[in-house]
This record gives sequence, C-alpha cells and structure tokens, in this order.
Amino acid sequence: MLFMDMEGELLKLIEKDELEQLIKQKIASFHGLLTREVAVRLIAKERDILKQKEETYKLGEAPKGIRKMAFRAHVKKIWPLVTYPSGKCSQVVEVKDETGEMPLVFWNKDTELVKSVRVNDEINVNGVYEKSGELHFGYSGKLTIEKKSPFSELDELEDDEIVHLKGIISKIERYDKFVRDGRSSMGFSFMISNGKTERRVVICENVERGEKLKEGDEILIEGGHVNKGDITLDHSSRIKTRRKENMLIGTVKELTCKDEMLSVDVNNKTVSLNRKNALKFLGIKVADDIALSTVVELKRGTLINTRIAVKIEEKKGQVFIRG
Repeated sequence: MLFMDMEGELLKLIEKDELEQLIKQKIASFHGLLTREVAVRLIAKERDILKQKEETYKLGEAPKGIRKMAFRAHVKKIWPLVTYPSGKCSQVVEVKDETGEMPLVFWNKDTELVKSVRVNDEINVNGVYEKSGELHFGYSGKLTIEKKSPFSELDELEDDEIVHLKGIISKIERYDKFVRDGRSSMGFSFMISNGKTERRVVICENVERGEKLKEGDEILIEGGHVNKGDITLDHSSRIKTRRKENMLIGTVKELTCKDEMLSVDVNNKTVSLNRKNALKFLGIKVADDIALSTVVELKRGTLINTRIAVKIEEKKGQVFIRG
C-alpha cells in the first residue's frame, strides 16, 4: 500500500486531528528519528490495516467495526455524487440482500466505479469495512457486476416498477405540472420513443438536467419510476444522452406508395423508401409476392397521425432506416 493510501485508510477510521497527534507521539517515542511515512506505517500496523483476513458476510450479519469483508447483494439505489470543499468526493450506493440493507460509500477516484452500476444489478464486492453503520469501499476494494439489470420495453411497463430504458427523445415539452404523493409540483417533461411506443418522462428533481436535452437525442435512463404510465426521475435517477443528427421525428401526415416505393410525410418533410426500407419503417415482414401498396394500406390506419422517432441515413439520395 502506498503511503498516501495508508494515511487515507487511517483517516477513514480516526479523525484527522487525532491521527496527526498519533503521528507526533510515534515520532517522539523514537526520539525524532522516524520519518512521517514510517510513523504512519507503524500506526497502520498497530491498527491491523496492513494485513487483514477478508471474510464474507450477509449484510444483516456484518460485524460492527469489521476491517475487511466481502458480500454479494443487489443495488437498491444510487445517490448522486457529493463534492466537499476540501476537494474530496463521495457517492453512496444502497445495497440489499435477503438479510438487510446498508449504504456502501465510495470515495474519490473509486466513485468512477459507480458509473458502471445501475439499480437492480447484482454485484459482488470485496475489500470493504464497516464504520458507524455504513460499509466503505476500501483501498483493496474490488467491485464485480455478476448480473446486469436488463432494459425494459416501453410498451411493457407496469406501475411502481423501477426501470432502465433506452430510446429516442421524440418531443421536448419543457416545464409542466405533475402530481406526486398527492402534491403538485413543476417538473421538466419530454417524450421518449422506441419507434413504436411513446412514453412521457418527467424529471421531478434536479430539473435543470432537462435543459441539455434535444429532440433526436438517443437517451439512456437508469432508475426511472413508473407512475400512472409516465416515467418519473428523481435525484437518484441517471440520464445519459448521445446526439444523433439523422432522425425522422414527428407526426406521420401521409403515406403514399407507387412502384414499390413508399413516400412518408412527417411534419412536412417527405422521405422516399425502397421496399426493403419501407418494410423496416412499417415494422413488418411479408413474402416477396405481396405488393408494398397492399401492406401500406393495411398499416395506414395505425400510422397516420401517429408520432414516430426513427433513425435514418441518407446516402447518394437514398434513405436507409437504421436499427
């Protein structure tokens, strides 16, 4: 363990002023012949930090003050990153198993590990210690995601679920009222689409996150709460976006078919699709001997005046449907 790591681990167990006093006392006990580094090492050895045997426990059975343990659990909640005036930072991940729940605290550079984790993931964690009812990710810590929580389909959501979603931002509605726990508040709302289904998303807390969103962005939502068909995002929900330039977004105004080519009018923008891409747009597979015009007539009623969000690519005057 490096010197700064060792001192940092001691600071997790005792206050800074107390550690400084212990260092002075240790150096004095050797008549001033010790360096600060050696003094810290001796104190760490006395505190049994240098060599520790790791044991595995269930969360509800973790001994108070244990210096090094491992556990397997599910992620219940991920709290936002907290930055302190000293420049240090921490992030709490609430974990649970069949015996109980505990906060797991990550410090400084270790908070980068939290970016790879999402709610309902099953994780295996080594090298943590207990302090004041919390687990802390230690210097020898290791986090492994054993089972990743899957993404949900927009058309298969159930109320009160905690979900992870992928889609396209099909419409920005900006600030709007919403009701939660019987109280009316203002949130930032937008629509998310998978090309077939749309859902309203309401950012209930830290609403300034919505200002960066644009129609056509690919979006990944982690930890959304399904509430009466909408997806609400609180301070612990996470949003990741990627800007996509080529999107066909809006309301389908007209569909016309001629010579196995489909013309689609979306918000007064018309694109022409050959048979292969037309079938991808319509979301259907048919035999080669069935005319495209027949398929279009069958699907017309379900598409006209429907909002869509479809990835497209234009090459040499031809439009391709992506995804």
